[in-house]
Formats: sequence, C-alpha cells, structure tokens
Amino acid sequence: MVPSDMISTNYTAPLGMLSNSTSTSISELANDLITTTQLLTAEEDSCNELNTSCVCHTEYASYEGLETLMLGLIAVPIIMFGIMANVTSMRIFTHRIMSSSSINWYLAVLSASDTLILVSAFFVLSLPRFGEYLKWWRANYISYSVTPYMYGLMMTAQTCSVFMTVGVSVHRYIGVCHPYKSVEWLPKKRVTSFIIGLLTFSVLFNTTRFFEVHISNVCYRENIDYYMPSLQPTALRLDDFYIQIFFGWAYTIVMYVIPFTLLIALNSMVLAAVRRSRRMHMVSQCGAESEEFSKKAERKERQTSIMLIAIVLLFIFCNTLAFVCNIIENMGGDGPLYRTLVTTNNLLVIINASCNICVYMLFSDKYRMLLRYYLYCDWSRQGELLVSSVLT
Repeated sequence: MVPSDMISTNYTAPLGMLSNSTSTSISELANDLITTTQLLTAEEDSCNELNTSCVCHTEYASYEGLETLMLGLIAVPIIMFGIMANVTSMRIFTHRIMSSSSINWYLAVLSASDTLILVSAFFVLSLPRFGEYLKWWRANYISYSVTPYMYGLMMTAQTCSVFMTVGVSVHRYIGVCHPYKSVEWLPKKRVTSFIIGLLTFSVLFNTTRFFEVHISNVCYRENIDYYMPSLQPTALRLDDFYIQIFFGWAYTIVMYVIPFTLLIALNSMVLAAVRRSRRMHMVSQCGAESEEFSKKAERKERQTSIMLIAIVLLFIFCNTLAFVCNIIENMGGDGPLYRTLVTTNNLLVIINASCNICVYMLFSDKYRMLLRYYLYCDWSRQGELLVSSVLT
C-alpha cells in the first residue's frame, strides 16, 4: 500500500498501495509502438508551443538517483523472483492435495493478486527507471503507454491482496477459536462466496483508478532525442471532492484502518489460542501418552496457525510505512523526506508480494514436498502417487 504522489512530467509512479485484466501482450504492444512512432514523424509539427498538451514536456525529466537504484535496479530481480515464486505457489495451492483445505483457496488467490501487483509494479515503477539507467528509451515508452491501465490493475490487485490476508485471518480465527462452529460457519460454498465477494469489492472499489491517469500526447523530448508519451492526471484525479472523500477518508479507512485493526485483533487471539493449546498439550503428555495420530494432527494445526500469523506479520511490517506515508499525504506533506519514504515503501511492498514463499517453505511440510515435486518435474503418475502417499 503506497500513497499516490503527484504525477510528474514522466509520471513518477503513484502507488496508492502497492502487485489480468485486458492488457495487451508485449509483442502486440511492440508492434503498436512501431506504428505509432512512424505516424509521429508525419505529425511532428502538431507538437509545438501552440499545442497546450505539449507545453513543458519537450524535456525529459530524469528520476532521482535513489528511485533509480531502489526501484530500477534492486527491485527488478526481486520482481522476477516474486513472479516465479507466486506462480509456483498458485500451482501448489491448487493441487488436489492442497485444495482439499479451503484455507488454501485464500492463499492461491493471494498468490495470484501478488503476481498482478508485481507485473503492474514492473511496468509502472521499475521499467521506466531501469530503461533510463540503460538509456533504453523504448522501455520508458512502453511503460508510459500502459501505465493508465497498469496503475488501475495495480491498485485493484493491492486491495485484493489486503483483503485476502484479512480473509485468511478471519478463517483461521474461526477454526482455532471456535472449532466446534467452524463446520457450520465455514462450509466450502460459503468460503467460495466470501472469496468472490472480496474479489468483487476489490474491483468495484478501484474502478475509478482506471480513470485517474491519461496520455495527453506523445511529444518529442529534445534532451534525449526521443518521442515520449506525456502522462497527466485526469480531471477526476484533480477534483477536490474526489481527493478529499476517496483519498482522505475512504482509502485510509478501507485500506489501512479496517485491515490493520482486524489483522492485529484476530491474530492476537489466534496466537493466544495456540499458546494455550501448546500448554495443554504439554500437560497431557505428562499425564498420559497421547495417541500418535492426534498429536500429529495437532502439530499440523499449530504449524498452519503460526504460518498464517507469520504471513500477517510480514504484511504488517512491509505496509506500516505505507500507512505513515498516507497520513503524511493527507496532511499535505511533501518534500525530499516524503519522496524518500514513498520510494522505500514501494520497495517494501514489492518485497512483501515476493517473499510469502519463504514463509510457506519454512512452516508447511506439504508445500515443501510439492515444491520438490514440481522442481524435479516428476509429473508422472508414479510421482503423483508417491506425493500422495507421503502427504496423507
């Protein structure tokens, strides 16, 4: 979750958090750009001082060195790793062994939304800075051309990621703190409806995001000898009422206050329940020998609870700075310190979207087994039976 900062001449990526709708493929986009560049040669005279959309955009404004370093160089390998990790996680959580537990449905959707966050963050945040570092201006052209769509996708995926994290915490709270009611409260049909409801809300809440940025024109930048799209905020994004209601109240409450409150409260109760369960288990071991199957099942339940708490802690750690930046933005703050905080925050969100696989590998035996299964490409029927026999 990253506050939106103002859109500069080159569009210094606003991230209202940082994360597929109908986006054009890279190959199709490249062909479109070639055609556009050819057309621009014939229309060069239209981009002059008489064209107000081109005023102040004849020079390319470079990004700050810290932005180029953190979002253009450091973030790129993290994004590449994160995309591969999340795609792997999606496949693992949708495997029949994992999908038998409805809580893994949340994690599969979370992995998908994190993938979209990383893809859109690559185009909006990393690609233009990486392109500037290499002096490969086509990368910037591509980035600015798709930014109006990728920005909306990024915000939608971020909202989905936040509420999937909340959803998995609610699910686990019911399972741990109200185990006798979980069968009644968490049937698979109800879980499916809940997940679909969260997805629908994420899309509806961010519908206006796709109308906040537009390409005003494609202008010749004299200092780099290249045509470049000029990204500008739309009238909607500049509307005072929209800024006050959406950014000042709705966004802060929906994306920060409610999720953070629920996550801290629910996971505190789950952690307390896990501690009580561990103490009771130690006492029962002193009095009598527990049944082996019961001990194994209880250990898995505790591992699952601790894994989900670890995911939430990672989320809170990486997104707390976003909350701070949002408060500063709502108070009208600006300046070098604020921009540094936003840049750091964007990198933290990218890290958060990339590193859940580390938590899964640390706490889930099934995840590690299926990961080895896919890494070794043992997809034969015999390999499937081996995995099934080990995990059941």
